[in-house]
Amino acid sequence: MSTQPGNVSRSRAQKHQNVTAFKNTLHDTTVQTKKILSLKIENVCARCKDIIEWKIRYKKYKPLTVPRKCVKCEGKTVKSAYHIVCSACAERLKICAKCGAPEGSESSSQMTEDSENKAEADQES
Repeated sequence: MSTQPGNVSRSRAQKHQNVTAFKNTLHDTTVQTKKILSLKIENVCARCKDIIEWKIRYKKYKPLTVPRKCVKCEGKTVKSAYHIVCSACAERLKICAKCGAPEGSESSSQMTEDSENKAEADQES
């Protein structure tokens, strides 16, 4: 596959097929890894939760060493990695702590897509 921008089509299949699934605790059983695996992901939307779970599963999650500044209250209260809003502000404003989207926005966008698909199907028949 070329490194040329826009050239995303591949001309051949995967050279080596994976025999076993990736295990993030295979060679690393440190205290930090165990702590990361036991994290509870809260105050985030479903999409952001999937992203953070993927990072944990494939050893891409990097925990914060010092608290970050919350974009809503401007205090150094964000203690979770990849979050932009502290948990108190996220609960109070009912927004996702990672992307800042309102709590019901994702479900409402899915509902509009479903209704559009139904309308198209009704027009065709």
